[in-house]
Amino acid sequence: EAVKISSTELRRMLGDRHGTEYITEDVYSYILHKGLYEVKANFDYLRNKAYEMLKPGRIRHVAGCEYEAGRLARRYGADEEMAREAAILHDITKKLTLEEQLILCEKYGIITDTAEKNDAKLLHSKTGAAVARDKFNISDEVYNAIYWHTTGKADMSLLEKIIYMADYIEPTRDFDGVDKLRKIAYINLDEALLLGLEMSLIDLEERNIVPHTKTQEAIDWLREQYKKGF
Repeated sequence: EAVKISSTELRRMLGDRHGTEYITEDVYSYILHKGLYEVKANFDYLRNKAYEMLKPGRIRHVAGCEYEAGRLARRYGADEEMAREAAILHDITKKLTLEEQLILCEKYGIITDTAEKNDAKLLHSKTGAAVARDKFNISDEVYNAIYWHTTGKADMSLLEKIIYMADYIEPTRDFDGVDKLRKIAYINLDEALLLGLEMSLIDLEERNIVPHTKTQEAIDWLREQYKKGF
């Protein structure tokens, strides 16, 4: 049954993450892929597509990360929609093998260092950001939040901090110290970020894994800010 709606009105609706019922999924996917009309992906569409790219056991984690990212965004005055978008998409290439990750790096021109070339876990944040931008027309802010959610880096943006912490403390996480970290995260985000990075470093050292240089740089930067009193 035909519906009377102008193209201008439809573009406005799609820009507000609505109106997908008026076009086919193939058309919608094409619009997002090509970055047309400044369209932002509908959250139900994002979840459906992202969850299809995950191992079934990871879906609860990603849903929890979206929930936590939204809460942290509201707490610290960040853009909640961008936080939820980044959280939904942050692990979309997590299940890929190292070889598959490297193929994506070549496809998207991602520069990798020696450590990353041997570690699919490190690569998935970079390839995930690239695939998310290609398929879902994400903003640069969301791209960077996904890109840095594994290692962190010096001088992170508010959104980058939120996604790093949401990934770390979402409700399905269960490890020594997580309750303390959750509490601090809603009092002082930078303090929680520093503690989380330090805990990550300790965990890697206990497993005889050399930490990425960006993680140490993030820790050093935050410690220096504390000396200056932020």
